[in-house]
Amino acid sequence: MNYLQLVQRLHRESGRSTAAPTTVVGANERHARLFDWVADAWRNLQIEREWRWMRNTLDVALTVGQQTYNATSDLGATRFRRWRLDDDTYNPYLYISGSPNSLWPLQYTQLDEFRELYVYRTWGNSTPVAWTFDETNQLLVGPQPALAYKLRQEFWKEPTELAADADEPDMPSEFHLLLMWTALEEVAKFDAAPEVLARAEKNRAGMAHKLLMDQARLPHK
Repeated sequence: MNYLQLVQRLHRESGRSTAAPTTVVGANERHARLFDWVADAWRNLQIEREWRWMRNTLDVALTVGQQTYNATSDLGATRFRRWRLDDDTYNPYLYISGSPNSLWPLQYTQLDEFRELYVYRTWGNSTPVAWTFDETNQLLVGPQPALAYKLRQEFWKEPTELAADADEPDMPSEFHLLLMWTALEEVAKFDAAPEVLARAEKNRAGMAHKLLMDQARLPHK
C-alpha cells in the first residue's frame, strides 16, 4: 500500500464521515494530521530496532594504501546509516579479487585500540585483519591494504520518509497495515474514542508480533 492508500484506510477505520483525502498536496488541517500520523508511524518503526529489510551488503574493492573509507563516496553505499557490528553470527570479510573463496574475516576492534595498533604505528601496506569505524562512521581497516582486496560487509540503511502519495514503505508489503493501526491509536487518542483505540491496539499488537518474528534480529547466544 502506498502513502495515500494507507491514509485513506486510516480515514475509514477512524469512522470519519467527511470525504477521504485524495492527495497529500494541499491537504486541509484535518487530513494533514492523518498524513502526519502515518508518516510518524513509519519513521518511528524504522528506528525501533535493526530490521532485516534495512540491512544491505557491500561487495567492493578497497584502495591500495588507503586506510579510511567514507561509506558513500569511497565505497558506493546507498542509504548508508551505520555499519553492522561483529557478533557470533557475523563478521565482515575480505577476499582476493577473482578468488571469492579466499575469504578471511576482519576482527572488529574498538576505535582507541585500533588507532593505537594500526594508525599511530607504521605498518606500511599489508593484509588487513581488523576494522573499526570512527566518530563520523567512516570505515577503517588495519593494516592498510597492499592489494585491492574485495570487502564484503553489511550495513544498516538509513530510514526513508513518506512524503508523496505514491511513496511506499520498503518493508514487506504484508505488514504495511501495521502503520495504519499504529496511526489509528493516535487518531483515537486525539478524538477521545476509546472503542477505536481498543480496536487499534488489538490489531496493532497482533501484527507487530508477526513483524517481530519475521523481520527482527532474534537474540543470539
